[in-house]
Amino acid sequence: MGKDGNGAPKVLLVEDEALVAMVADENLRIMGFDPIVASTAGEALDAFAQGGPLSLAIIDVGLPDMRGDVLARRLRDTAPSLPILLASGYDSAELRSAFANDSFVRVLAKPYSERQLRDVLTELRLTIDG
Repeated sequence: MGKDGNGAPKVLLVEDEALVAMVADENLRIMGFDPIVASTAGEALDAFAQGGPLSLAIIDVGLPDMRGDVLARRLRDTAPSLPILLASGYDSAELRSAFANDSFVRVLAKPYSERQLRDVLTELRLTIDG
């Protein structure tokens, strides 16, 4: 797993809604992760290029400059085994279908709770605090 200098796994959190990003950031920190927060796909791509190895990317589908699923595919081109969690406030059946053959992608409906996030991370074998 990609870790920071303190040993915490690094997570790229891409969310344009400030309140959602703040809550997700706090929940990830409580779970022992080190989030790198980006509010646009452009910021996310810059952080990805400069940030070193990541353990996970959590991407909102409705970003202002690029659809989150397109961003996920771009990250996937460079990091084929990076676990990616796509968060969507819309019907997620199409997303699930589009990524059905990628075992490293999960879709989570928004709004999601800390428990739902933890469950998906457990499914991806990414929990670190039990």
